[in-house]
Amino acid sequence: MTQISVQGRMEDFFYRELLKYLYMAEQKRRWNPFTDIPYEHANPDSSQTLAQCVETFCAVEMYLPDFTSKMLHMIRRSRGRSWFHINWGYEESKHSLTLEGWLLASGHRTEEQRQAVEASLSTLEWELPFDHPRQMVCYTMVQELATFWNYRNLEKIAAQEKDLALVAGLRIISVDERVHYNFFRNTVKEWMKWDEAGTVADLKYVFDNFSMPGKTQIPGYDEAAKVLAKTGIYGPREYIKLVKNPILEDLKLDKDFKKLEDEEERDNAAKAAKLEAENSVEKISLTNGHAVAKNGDGNSRNPFNSHAVSQVLENLKPGGGKWDSRAPIPTYANGRKRSAFLDVVGIEPAQRTAPSKSIILAHEAEKLGGSRGMSDLDNLDQHLINLGDELSNNADEMRTERAQIQKERSITRESRMKNNKLFRDTE
Repeated sequence: MTQISVQGRMEDFFYRELLKYLYMAEQKRRWNPFTDIPYEHANPDSSQTLAQCVETFCAVEMYLPDFTSKMLHMIRRSRGRSWFHINWGYEESKHSLTLEGWLLASGHRTEEQRQAVEASLSTLEWELPFDHPRQMVCYTMVQELATFWNYRNLEKIAAQEKDLALVAGLRIISVDERVHYNFFRNTVKEWMKWDEAGTVADLKYVFDNFSMPGKTQIPGYDEAAKVLAKTGIYGPREYIKLVKNPILEDLKLDKDFKKLEDEEERDNAAKAAKLEAENSVEKISLTNGHAVAKNGDGNSRNPFNSHAVSQVLENLKPGGGKWDSRAPIPTYANGRKRSAFLDVVGIEPAQRTAPSKSIILAHEAEKLGGSRGMSDLDNLDQHLINLGDELSNNADEMRTERAQIQKERSITRESRMKNNKLFRDTE
């Protein structure tokens, strides 16, 4: 029998996961940042705070060349990982274009301001936070789930401010981010099969030293982070409740990074003893059986994107003066430089009644409170999580795990309610 090293097994796993990922992406998840987002519905009366949050996420995406090139140098010899990373960079570039397009379409930023932000972010490079490939997989897994919640919580604010364009863009982007998270999560789970102790040690080290990308490169980052925390988009509480704890739960680890198997074995033994005791008692047999609800199989043939036809090639046909490099720099009627992005989309920026301040271009320290109290996930939160899972590799496995987690949570709640009642009865 041929012996395969752990590294060999992982390389085979990466390549197979890459092919499944690309198949699902091309079949169900591809979308066009120029034609699938209704930029004409960007709300010029949306708040300055909303624009600052969007600009912060845009700023992080500006380091995409570093995110891709420096990781590729580390994983160059792994075809599965390196090719996935290239595709990941392509998908992240669409996220950046969409958010940047909204800033321009809503009138919160001009083309000159966009270029100024771009210039201010180009002086520093992002560096890999960890120097081991497996630690970087753990880091990216954590970062992708955090990013999913960044966009999902930002969408809630955009909905409150009735900005249909931003809501549409963020909803599509958040599903992408959930699928990214699941790819890296599946990779960590696979590594745990072959090197559990080493993988868990790497995961703990990453959590102990985790910070979101851009912290040391983006001007005014600390101020921007306060805005994100104050609005409830992302802060310490969101990190613990929505990112760290769910990851540990997914990987069957407790808060001390210990496997839950021992506890599960004790629970199973207790259940077996209880079942044995119940079986020793004569029971009445019911003839009508039990009804079991079926979950959807997740095999819908309808793709997630709208398949809108891109107009980019039309815009590039000869004779279009706006694409002629010899023509003078095009401007709007107010003298502001035209946005190439909005020209491709085919709309003009909305006119705001009040200026919108950039934290990056001119940031003054503002005293802001900490993160607000956390609420339970709403139905749309859970729907987007489930949708991202269904569009990911190993969807069947994750569907089963979701059901098991929900069952365990229900048992925990019932036990807590019984204990509370017992405590009240003894008072």
